[in-house]
Amino acid sequence: MTPIDNPPERPDPHPICLLMPAADEDELQNLTEDIRAHGLHDPIVLFEKRILDGRCRDAACKSAGVAQRYVEFEGTREEALMFVVSHNIIRRHLTKQDIADTLVEAEDFNLNYALGSVLGEAAAGGAAEAQGVESVIKITEPHTASSRELAKAAGGAVSHAMINATRKVKRQAEPELKEAVKKGRIGVQDAALAADLSPEQQRAIAASPKPRRAAKDAAQAAKNAVARAAGGEVDPRVALRKAWESATALRRLWESADNTTREWFMEAVWFDLDPANKPPSR
Repeated sequence: MTPIDNPPERPDPHPICLLMPAADEDELQNLTEDIRAHGLHDPIVLFEKRILDGRCRDAACKSAGVAQRYVEFEGTREEALMFVVSHNIIRRHLTKQDIADTLVEAEDFNLNYALGSVLGEAAAGGAAEAQGVESVIKITEPHTASSRELAKAAGGAVSHAMINATRKVKRQAEPELKEAVKKGRIGVQDAALAADLSPEQQRAIAASPKPRRAAKDAAQAAKNAVARAAGGEVDPRVALRKAWESATALRRLWESADNTTREWFMEAVWFDLDPANKPPSR
């Protein structure tokens, strides 16, 4: 980070910065009062002449009448993305769903962009106005950040299962179902189950007084319908594979066990579980 002596007069938020959820009015007011009383502790970070980190601090400084201090981020675009993710997840009081949403957006973010015109006067007016401002970028060719590096930057704050469910809901779910997740009426993993259903079913689940139960019931009904359509015949290899994939904890222990432990398990446990090896009941 390098201090900037002559920063842009009214720097706009960088597109990477806009990946993070904006502060609400109460957070912004508390930040403004703190900066008015104690000054600006952390400088505002610029990248490509736009605010990479600190758009809320920038708005709070303006409201409090305190002079901003700026530093320049000197890394690559991918490093800038990792910086924003890691700093904000640690510093901000974000829910797990906020974090999962941000990571999915970051995975889809195209780093081969060309910055266009400024974002507009509204973005310079404060966090509330900047929240609805669209970033002006021109995509040149597909290139996204490493999912593994993003997960590392997030410090394991959310599970891969939650990230995968969030991605599925983002890409497949109807707007009503997405809104139900946003309002906390249904968890994202239950919503991901419903995302495989028809648009009409998804909307009905979102409108249900108990959307979580409705999602599970509808997903199970769809599964049963598929089984009936197949005549109830299930390939035992497919069934065994699904059961093995579902037993996450067992599979993890198996993969970490040494050969001696595995041999003991096969002889002691499988032998006891096999009905053919049990004496007949009397």
